[in-house]
Amino acid sequence: MDWHRGWCLNVVILTDYAYVNGGAGKVALESALALTKAVDHVYLFTAVGEIPESLKTVENLNVTSLGQHKVTEMPMIEAITKGLWNREAEQKFSALLSKLSPADTVIHLHSWRDALTVSPLTMAIKMGFKVVVTCHDFGVACPLAGFFDERHRKVCHERGLGMGCLTKSCTAGSYVKKSWFVARHAIQSGRGRTPSAIKHFIFVSSFSAQVLDTYLPETAKRHFVRNPISVQQQARANPVASNSLVFVGRFSPEKGPDLAALAAYKTKTHIRFVGTGSLPEKIRELNPDAELMGWRSPSEVAEIVRGARALVFPSIWYETQGMVVDEAAANGVPAIVSDCTAAVDTVTRLGSGLTFPAGSVEGLVDRINQLKSDELVEKLSKSGYDSYWASPPTMDAHLEELLKVYSELLAD
Repeated sequence: MDWHRGWCLNVVILTDYAYVNGGAGKVALESALALTKAVDHVYLFTAVGEIPESLKTVENLNVTSLGQHKVTEMPMIEAITKGLWNREAEQKFSALLSKLSPADTVIHLHSWRDALTVSPLTMAIKMGFKVVVTCHDFGVACPLAGFFDERHRKVCHERGLGMGCLTKSCTAGSYVKKSWFVARHAIQSGRGRTPSAIKHFIFVSSFSAQVLDTYLPETAKRHFVRNPISVQQQARANPVASNSLVFVGRFSPEKGPDLAALAAYKTKTHIRFVGTGSLPEKIRELNPDAELMGWRSPSEVAEIVRGARALVFPSIWYETQGMVVDEAAANGVPAIVSDCTAAVDTVTRLGSGLTFPAGSVEGLVDRINQLKSDELVEKLSKSGYDSYWASPPTMDAHLEELLKVYSELLAD
């Protein structure tokens, strides 16, 4: 598809990793590759890891990696210095920008908390470049980026850097750890002028936009760009024929796999867990019949989901999207999602699932029992599948929406 709009455009993408490490990294790198066919030149600036061979020969793509390490993997002294303000990133990014013009260049930040910090972004603002930030998490507002109280396993409603936030010990470790995150966030907000000096933000869901709204400058423009989802269209799955649930994700407290295990046990429903993490023993303790399958390839995950009656998405913290819920809908598999996540937007928009109160085993049990109705499962399956494929969030659609944002930035 011909994307060129007849205007000169360079795009500089900032992201922590030179390789795919998670959702934000996947979107950053995949969109960088796709943009090489849509704009004049793409620059990918990263901090962690070696540059993959597959990126070194891409036409129109210039990749920089500082070869650094994730902050939490650095020695303490190094983490205190580089982790708070990455001076090397600031200097090398400044050298890159000196070769470009603010008149035809957009700076797009995807992730920064693990290594980059906002030091390169601040340099771009000083040099007069147009900047946009995609809010893959809540790092512009919360020192821990998740608004999640790890100690009490619940969403935190304290205002980031407010008195309640500063005095609350919400990390699993000591308050010293929390103090480091607070110090870094204070530097980000003060010296880094983030988010106060940024005029454009991209959101992937209305849910995350609502959570962050009061933290952004009043004059800031909010853009919605759907994350690209790589799903090949197949015939709709037949969830009515299955009596099994599936959970896909990390086995960590905030993802709620223990909730899913207990609710499935209480309803005498078979459940498969795809992933790894810190809670496999807890899952087995709560549900001896649960099937733990480990991490699988994307194609294997797709087949496991297609063989389920429903996907269970029981996160007890804010999720900015939850792409596995979209992927389930694309296959015609209903989802049961907690009401503190952006996945509520998905099942509501597509008519593909049910919601339950976050953290409530009884609420999840009730929804699992509801889905014992073949009629309801078939209704949700058909609605989700038809609605998803009526306007699928493909890479082409993602680029179309991105280019509109970029053109608005340059015209602003």
